[in-house]
Amino acid sequence: MKFRFDGYNYIVRIERGEKVIDCLTKLAQEQKLPSCWLSGLGGASSVELGFYDLEAQQYNWRKIDEPLEIAGLQGNITWTESSPAFHIHGVFAKDDLSTIAGHVREIVVSGTCEILLHRWYGENLTKSIDPDTGLKLLNL
Repeated sequence: MKFRFDGYNYIVRIERGEKVIDCLTKLAQEQKLPSCWLSGLGGASSVELGFYDLEAQQYNWRKIDEPLEIAGLQGNITWTESSPAFHIHGVFAKDDLSTIAGHVREIVVSGTCEILLHRWYGENLTKSIDPDTGLKLLNL
């Protein structure tokens, strides 16, 4: 992973074979990164995606092990105590140009993954469990 900081935003390049969430966790902890909104694109050799079952209040996870284009990543980084928490959704294209999408648990990069982290100024954003949905929602 390589990154550049312009005083406001981070541009991150995650290299082939690296895991996106692992790299972002390391960056957030080492740079004491404040809460951020993120967007990204690139390529993946595998992804683990989830769909939230609101009734059961749990994610159903699936791993896809095939080459994919990362057509778009959107999400945020917040903090729970001393650890970064990620809420990222992704859209991925297969070689036949069909797409899959979901909540990202992990991505293994194939060629590259480029991510923009737009910093939130002010107090770090936090989340807490909403008892009605079971989801960690932003404390606003």
